[in-house]
Amino acid sequence: MRKYRAWLTAALMINLVVLFGFVMNWYQTRKNEVDQRLTKVSADVAMRQYVMPVGMPVGLYIHTKGVMVLGTGKVTNLEDDVLEPAKTVFREGDYILSINGTTLRNTSQAMSLIQSCKGKMLSFEVLRDGKKIMLTMKPVETAEDRYKIGVWLRDDTQGIGTITYIDADQNFAALGHGITDVDTGILMDISHGMVYQSNILSIVKGSQGTPGEIVGTIDYQKKNRIGTINDNSSCGIFGTVDRDYLAYDPEKAVPVADPEEVTEGPVQIVCTMNGETNRYAAEIRKIDKNNKDHKNFVLQITDEQLLEKTNGILQGMSGSPVIQNGKLVGAVTHVFVNEPTKGYGIFAENMQNAEE
Repeated sequence: MRKYRAWLTAALMINLVVLFGFVMNWYQTRKNEVDQRLTKVSADVAMRQYVMPVGMPVGLYIHTKGVMVLGTGKVTNLEDDVLEPAKTVFREGDYILSINGTTLRNTSQAMSLIQSCKGKMLSFEVLRDGKKIMLTMKPVETAEDRYKIGVWLRDDTQGIGTITYIDADQNFAALGHGITDVDTGILMDISHGMVYQSNILSIVKGSQGTPGEIVGTIDYQKKNRIGTINDNSSCGIFGTVDRDYLAYDPEKAVPVADPEEVTEGPVQIVCTMNGETNRYAAEIRKIDKNNKDHKNFVLQITDEQLLEKTNGILQGMSGSPVIQNGKLVGAVTHVFVNEPTKGYGIFAENMQNAEE
């Protein structure tokens, strides 16, 4: 009996030692994980970037790389045959970079080069899905000494949008979404662009089924140019500004929020109405951190003054900064057509990552 008790005691001690070792190992593992998270948070805070929220509407002009193919169409030759010569050659969204070795600047130049070939085979350098390819085709003579290839082309676009922020290097981010072709919906691959002062003429209030908009004009005189556009991405447009009234001011700067810091609840949006830039009350109603289209949160305007002026989010407000707890959490991107007080927003960090 004594031997049995001694054996039982020894076995119990061994189990306690093993359990103690297991507990200590678990504790050390969890401690290391916490320490790593704290270190990461400390590093993130130390590296946190500050930007100056803007919320000012501007005129945007962009020029594509070469000329963009919107689609193909039918043409009639001298024998009255209806043909669609480019149907099996070009695709919607192609960019024609050159014709017979001549670099294209605009659509009128493309038409001139097609005319000058006198019906001979043409060679096209085309950018398709990010890769350069070579295509060939003969134009169709549609009238005496008049030639067509049967494609619809575009080389530029313009509109009004809102600057989200400017950083210490005078780089700006705007819109919170890319500029797409109005006919094809394809994100436009740009060669360059300009930012201009805009002259806001009126505000058209939104209603159910009909989005409101900021109506304005863009004067393309050199004196009205305030910056250049370098990139057009699904997370916004990016470039630099060079006007004193848009100079980065550290006293107006705020930190960029990590997506983990963004919560449902009160926020402020920064936008310019009637020439005055103010912060207006709104609420984040829903968060979707991993949305593939960068629709990261649902925003609802609650500010009575802003609702009185706009009935909600307007076309042209895309890019308006969203502030929460003193940090830039993102920008307004889209309006709900059937519920104009609501819209989508993108995380500011996603915009920064696209810029980099």
